[in-house]
Amino acid sequence: MNPALRLHLGQQIAMTPQLLQSIRMLQLSSLELEQEVRQALEDNLMLEQEDDSEGEESAPANPEAVDAGEVVPVTASDATALEQVQEDYDWSSAESWSGGEPMDDDGPIEDRTPAQPSEDTRIRALEQLRTSLNDPMEMRIALAIVEAVDDNGYLEASLQEIAEQMASEDVTEQDVAAVLHKVQAVEPSGFAARNLRECLLLQLRDLPAGTAGLELATAIVRQELEALGAQDYATLKEVFHVDDRALAAAINLVLALNPKPGAAANSPTRAVIPDLIISGRQGSWKIDLNSETLPRIRVNSLYERMLVNSSGHRALRDQLQEARWLVRGLEMRNTTLLKTARAIFERQSKFLVNGEESMMPLTLREIADTIEMHESTVCRVTTNKYVQTPWGIYELKDFFPSLLGGAESETSGTAVKAIIRRIIDGESQNSPLCDGAIAALLHRQGVHVARRTVAKYREGMKIAPAKERRVKKSRQALRMAV
Repeated sequence: MNPALRLHLGQQIAMTPQLLQSIRMLQLSSLELEQEVRQALEDNLMLEQEDDSEGEESAPANPEAVDAGEVVPVTASDATALEQVQEDYDWSSAESWSGGEPMDDDGPIEDRTPAQPSEDTRIRALEQLRTSLNDPMEMRIALAIVEAVDDNGYLEASLQEIAEQMASEDVTEQDVAAVLHKVQAVEPSGFAARNLRECLLLQLRDLPAGTAGLELATAIVRQELEALGAQDYATLKEVFHVDDRALAAAINLVLALNPKPGAAANSPTRAVIPDLIISGRQGSWKIDLNSETLPRIRVNSLYERMLVNSSGHRALRDQLQEARWLVRGLEMRNTTLLKTARAIFERQSKFLVNGEESMMPLTLREIADTIEMHESTVCRVTTNKYVQTPWGIYELKDFFPSLLGGAESETSGTAVKAIIRRIIDGESQNSPLCDGAIAALLHRQGVHVARRTVAKYREGMKIAPAKERRVKKSRQALRMAV
């Protein structure tokens, strides 16, 4: 084979840095956007924070968003730049939005979101052990133990297995056992337990002496944990010779313990700030952007006028251009978010009146066709964006439930889940409804679903089966009687 040169013509779409920035802004949450803008204010001399009083007097540059009152002003000294912004934005709303994550020439665009402190229980345990263990060998054994702990906080490997892994360092099973006691002393209580019984006993050990029911609870967990799990209260009273009051105090203490000490920290709670607010009443709903989450920045007009009349300062001119792109990108983001939300709730207006039971099936394609953008644009703008409704705060993605197959009418899975939840909440305490009975009740309401579908939705909502609900309610009745 001989080397040869070949020429050919082709077309390739190149995404400009400004377009990449607009795409990235769409997928940022309100908190991430706030951090992005704060970083831009620190880095770019041409940007300044706008006061609320000034914002009320300034005229927005985007006439489409005047009703929402959320747009920050942008100066128009460089008309060519602003025209280019609009051209890129119009183009980006077409099929080109289906591209992957924003990339620059050297790889992904730098994410300015600061790293969050780790919530992994194992890392937190190691941080505590570093301050309590001074011996390097003990620290290495502790590291081997922590590495063998699963996501729920339980030690999966045996002491013998850990000792065999460290055989080259002459570590014995007794050495591992000694360090394990120190590992089990860290927070959260119950960490690195080898089974449920040990996990509960470790947590009971850490409770203050004199806690009501502590002694009996410890005895129950150590000797009759199986009977407690089966709610065999008669056996417990017979074995420990206690009355209902003492037994209830001990059971309540055990139930307050955490059977998965590692799982809670792996799923941290997150504060949700709505990006949109819906107000009004039936027939006159109003959707607005949350003014509390909107960054208010503008181009410094004084510096801008100075640069317009000057031919030098290349670095400052570059910063001015970046500032204009950022301000304009924020306007585009706000306009797209508001337009998308209005299209969603035009189709989900029944939800605003009746709640989840009236939520209709909806697809990204329907909204994309309405706002004349690509599906990936709708996907980006609805991810990590929240709306405050008369029924609580929801993520915009929640308003795209799938169509329930087999139903006579257009019914969404979300609506069926809400009906199932209402039926279970209203059932008799003495005779909870099985999945088949719930399916029959749904059938009477015109929603034809199989029993296994009811079971799938019930499990997805973390609702126990009828038998377990009956036992739980009888246990609650016992507590109230005591």
